[in-house]
Amino acid sequence: MTRLAAALVLVAALALPAAALADDTTPPAPPAAPPTSLVVALGLDDAALQAGVLRGREVILARGFEVELAKLLARRLGGRVGRFVELRPAVRLLAGPSGGGGWQLAVAGIERPRAPRAAAGFSAPYLTTDAAVVLRRQLPRARGLADLRGRVLCAIRGSDAARAIATVVRPLTTPVLATRVDRLHELLRTGACDAALVPAIEAGRFVRGHGRELGPVAGRVENGDGFVVAVAGGTSPDVAAVDRALARLRSDGTLGRLARSWLGIDPARLRVLR
Repeated sequence: MTRLAAALVLVAALALPAAALADDTTPPAPPAAPPTSLVVALGLDDAALQAGVLRGREVILARGFEVELAKLLARRLGGRVGRFVELRPAVRLLAGPSGGGGWQLAVAGIERPRAPRAAAGFSAPYLTTDAAVVLRRQLPRARGLADLRGRVLCAIRGSDAARAIATVVRPLTTPVLATRVDRLHELLRTGACDAALVPAIEAGRFVRGHGRELGPVAGRVENGDGFVVAVAGGTSPDVAAVDRALARLRSDGTLGRLARSWLGIDPARLRVLR
């Protein structure tokens, strides 16, 4: 090849678009790596779900079902919990990560809001908010809602369980509404009501320590969606990744074991009364 021909080849190569030269040599951009350290917000509302010691808004010591769930969830997402912060009611999910303390996930007994919020997305439920049915002693086991409608039912006044009685069960007899949990125990023990409806997540604690004074937990009455993980908008991980991680924790039995350990019962295993 003459010097002139070689020069022409070089000029032609230099004139090619950069993309054409890189087609076979430039690797595709790698996917965004999951965060290795997550900031998780807690509500600190229920000792069995989560309890902690605060320094300002930092949670320096935490324990409970949702605390352990957050740690397991972070591992399934490829990272760990770097720190816990308190999700104060005043900023609860309203301002997103900047106004909410810089959190990426909030695991704080949150129910999916009816109106969507731009500041956060919401996962599939990880814990049911249905009402459990605890029978008095020697009462035949309820097979469905029809068996409850002719019974005297009781619940805490103003609770979601009381709402489930009114809107889902619709009993023929006016329910007995109490103001304290110990009063519900008394109503069942004395036969003043045939069945008490309590939050499913509290059913294990409700029957614990009462031995033969109470009957079995007969099942649950569907009363809502459930507790969900709030995912701050514009952060990693996203809702789809959280849903996949929760699905794995559910399918391998981890969620159930965690619930039995901290709540005394796995609400998801309770039969739905229809």
